[in-house]
Amino acid sequence: MASNLRYIGTMDTGKSNLNSRAEIKLDSGKAYLDFDQGNLNAGKLGIKEFKPHSKVSTSLWFQPSTNKGGLEVVGDVGHDTTVTVSPNYPLPSDVMQVPVKLVTKKKVKAVDAKVTAQPLQKAVNVELSKNLSNTKHFQKGSVTIDHPKDTISLQLQTKQYDWQNIKHDLRLTIMTPFGNSTQSAKNTLLYTGEVNKDLKVTAEMCQPQAKGNLAKLSAKYKMGDIEAVASCDLTGERKLENHNLQLKTTLDI
Repeated sequence: MASNLRYIGTMDTGKSNLNSRAEIKLDSGKAYLDFDQGNLNAGKLGIKEFKPHSKVSTSLWFQPSTNKGGLEVVGDVGHDTTVTVSPNYPLPSDVMQVPVKLVTKKKVKAVDAKVTAQPLQKAVNVELSKNLSNTKHFQKGSVTIDHPKDTISLQLQTKQYDWQNIKHDLRLTIMTPFGNSTQSAKNTLLYTGEVNKDLKVTAEMCQPQAKGNLAKLSAKYKMGDIEAVASCDLTGERKLENHNLQLKTTLDI
């Protein structure tokens, strides 16, 4: 019999912080309590994935110690389109500041199109992606245009290659500003090595270098109910700095 009560604990050694979440499964959605360092007085209460209607999903949270909260309502309005409204409490004095997001997904021949619009903020993001598994080296390619950032990004993901009993793949992202954009051009190369289903290593390299570092390295290892993520930066002097270890445990009670 599946358990309705779950505890999720996350410890970040870099911040010496323990974040806890207790959640209980309801007939519709889940109720949860988030708290840090065992301090229930500063806890956050919430409900997520509550469906009052087959086409409406609702999440909300409230923190009594700060008298702050938030609500998110996601509605399926048909034609592969969803509308998300996510006001915070206290409500802003200008209703135009309440986030409203429309997401439309369409398939045009062999291209998948996704348009994300925030009409009140006059922002739009258009992503065109294509499955490239019929090619020799690539799995997927996409082009993303963002306004008002006024950037265009090209992303290519390779197929997984087995070598020395490790599955390797690369993801290259080239971001270029245009028009009156204030953004800077940026290239990112993400390497992933999957040793087995429990161990995965990544290396992310940026140009220009992020904070002068050559790469950000990480390794994720699952040990039953515990997941460990170790990370560090590889500096320009070939030194490993900013070490961090995060431990996450999930227990069904």
